[in-house]
Amino acid sequence: MTAGEGKKMVRDWLGDGTFDERLPEVAALRGVPQPEDYHAEGDAFTHTMLAVEAVDDASDPRVFWGTLLHDIGKSEKTFFEHGRWRSAGHAEAGADMVLPVMERLGLAWMARDVAWLVRHHMFHFSWNLGHGTRITRNQRRFMEHPLFPLLLEVCMADAEASHGLSDKGRKIRVIGEIFEEEYKITS
Repeated sequence: MTAGEGKKMVRDWLGDGTFDERLPEVAALRGVPQPEDYHAEGDAFTHTMLAVEAVDDASDPRVFWGTLLHDIGKSEKTFFEHGRWRSAGHAEAGADMVLPVMERLGLAWMARDVAWLVRHHMFHFSWNLGHGTRITRNQRRFMEHPLFPLLLEVCMADAEASHGLSDKGRKIRVIGEIFEEEYKITS
């Protein structure tokens, strides 16, 4: 299955009314609020669907599933505090929800990888990198993980679906440039 085939499958499920039954964890994101300054696109479900559409059709299916499931933990972890909606711990909670979803859909073979992508889709917020910044030893080790290139794709889809003041996309592009330079990757 390609990412494009996964996107078509989701569109079909939405069209025939079976989406909520097949993916109740994603359906549960309807009405889950997000901070409007960073998510002017709307609730977590709208954001997720926009992120899925941002995935390149030729991408690895794990990118598609990682993107589709990246925020499922928000249904359990979203709360209002100090005048703002927050979702602390949603990546970890979502990662813990991935295995049952993937098993139910007959895709258990990729569940561990997808859970890793979901768990780490917020990594860039702690890196504080800019152009010309050197990465740390721990950051370099993280970049060496075999799923790291797929994680960058998930994060870019997430960023493209975040309308507002978010600078996720800029951060991911900088990290991607550093990754390409460090590992001499050519397009």
